[in-house]
Amino acid sequence: MKILGIYGGQDANGLTASLVKVVLSGVAAPATTEFVDLNQYQIRPDVSDQANPILDELEAKLKSADVWVLGTPTYFGTVAGQFKQLLDCMRHRMTRMTKEGDTLPGIFKDKHYVSVTSCFATALDNTFTHQTDATLVAIDKAMTAAGVHKIAELVLPHTWGMTTLPEAKINQAHALGTKLATFKKKDDETLKRYILLFGMIAIMALATMGIQQVLPGVATNFWWRY
Repeated sequence: MKILGIYGGQDANGLTASLVKVVLSGVAAPATTEFVDLNQYQIRPDVSDQANPILDELEAKLKSADVWVLGTPTYFGTVAGQFKQLLDCMRHRMTRMTKEGDTLPGIFKDKHYVSVTSCFATALDNTFTHQTDATLVAIDKAMTAAGVHKIAELVLPHTWGMTTLPEAKINQAHALGTKLATFKKKDDETLKRYILLFGMIAIMALATMGIQQVLPGVATNFWWRY
């Protein structure tokens, strides 16, 4: 079992990169880990009839790992440029196209990944304004196209003025790394998301029914009109 941490952002010693490293620190032997800072690579797209040793090296690292821990800060509501460059340039290696233009998984099919990101917004603000959603969705879309399965996501909010990782987040990241060391089967958070959505709908329905009971004059025949 090999766990590969990949960081794309401006500071390889910053909070997001540190969070990825904490996840890797939770991985116990005999599993192995490696941390990749994309700032150390001059990533460029493939060009026909030209060698691309940088992408070859990154492809080999991705292929040799069982689980990827993908870390990028949320900049202006989405992934950092360094990480986006990797996704864009690796696209033709991660996926394959049919004659009809359909995108199908490529050589990384059935591997697994964890998403790690951070943002300035507080946890409450991020919950309601979804500051990190576009970052996580960007990663998810690329990985889904490549046939790579999601295990979990880790978000560090309220990083404005923060210089060290909170202890609670360190513990959470370390526990996730421990889980990854023994991870053996496919898993993703799709079912969890549907359960959460169902719960939200149920709560809204109960709240509406409560309003109907408290204010019958306002909500008379609400369900029939709805």
